[in-house]
Amino acid sequence: MGLLDLFRFKKDDDELELSEDSKEYEYEEKDPDEESGRERMRRDRHSVGDWEKVVYSREGVNIDDAASRRGYVQNCLSQMEEGTRQIESLQYEYRTVTGYLHDMELLNELPKDERSTINEYARKIYENEEQRQQYLRRQGKMTDKEYESVEKLQGQEADIIKKMKDSEDYHRKIRKDLIRLDNERQAYDVRKQEADKALVTNRNLSIFTVVALVIVLIVLVSLQMVMRLDVALAYMLVILVSALSIVGLYMRHGSCMQERKAVRAAKARLIQLQNTVKVRYVNNLNLLDYMYLKYGVESSSQLQSMIERYHEERAQRIQFEEAERQLADDQRELLRALRNAQVRTPEIWLHQPEALINHNEEVEVRHNLIVQRQSLRKRMDYNREMVIGGARKEIEDLARTYPRYASEILDQVARFQGVEL
Repeated sequence: MGLLDLFRFKKDDDELELSEDSKEYEYEEKDPDEESGRERMRRDRHSVGDWEKVVYSREGVNIDDAASRRGYVQNCLSQMEEGTRQIESLQYEYRTVTGYLHDMELLNELPKDERSTINEYARKIYENEEQRQQYLRRQGKMTDKEYESVEKLQGQEADIIKKMKDSEDYHRKIRKDLIRLDNERQAYDVRKQEADKALVTNRNLSIFTVVALVIVLIVLVSLQMVMRLDVALAYMLVILVSALSIVGLYMRHGSCMQERKAVRAAKARLIQLQNTVKVRYVNNLNLLDYMYLKYGVESSSQLQSMIERYHEERAQRIQFEEAERQLADDQRELLRALRNAQVRTPEIWLHQPEALINHNEEVEVRHNLIVQRQSLRKRMDYNREMVIGGARKEIEDLARTYPRYASEILDQVARFQGVEL
């Protein structure tokens, strides 16, 4: 066995080879972004220079030294092993892509009635998928949390909404009562202030009356003593006016005191009533907060809207579930039809049914597969020619250049491959 035969790679005889040059396909205009990405890749490849080339150099390697020689050969063999692993990995993907292309050719060659059956199931799957995407993208859909919160009401929606609305109405009434009671309390505060002001004014008038009486009496006494005038009538008049003033001030004082007492009593009763209403207000408010928290809403109108949306959502979900069951049935029928048509990979068409019914989509899929296969072939050729082929040539050249070590090199290669020569 020669060195060349130890790492000989055969192409799989069963692998289907479709010639890209033997068929003409229609392609749409390439995406500018895709082209720019490929241009960037070309620039990157150009910028790395010779990085893709595997260069073997014996400079600095003492071939006559057994350890250096074995290490150098072992490095070449490791490169060949890495290339082999890469090719084995790429061959599986290459056969898969080629199988997809073979299936497309097979589908295009089916009899018209078989292809019509396949197209019919593919059209149903595509339409169901479109409806499914529209359902998932629809506006105003309920979240699962909202849906479950309404679903828990279990037919009690009307009673709950009525209770919530009654509580809200009661809340508004109590709030109005509190506002009215607060206004009345403020009115009583104003009346009390006015009564207090009247008492102060009455006190000031009393002081003024007393002072005026004293002054008038002093003047009358002075006139009687100095000028010997008869002021008896004046005395009587002063006493009469003073008495009337005192009686008037006393009556006004009593009226103000009675007003202040009545205001205090009324305000006390008002505060008691206000406290009772406040207790009802707080309890009703806590009830509303609890119901809002329990049902995840902020008002009865929002709950009403959620219930209406729930019924619409429920109908849509039932329709969606029915469409999902129909989709599963159509997918099974499509798989059965594709298997009957000897399609190798029928499952892939479940994810791209449009390619079965839309020629442009079919061309795009074919184009992508061909591009993928070209890329895989390029990578396999690189590993086969540059990596494995380069290392193999280097080992063969080393054996030819140093024939005295050829037997040892051949033996090392055989041991590396697990072959006894």
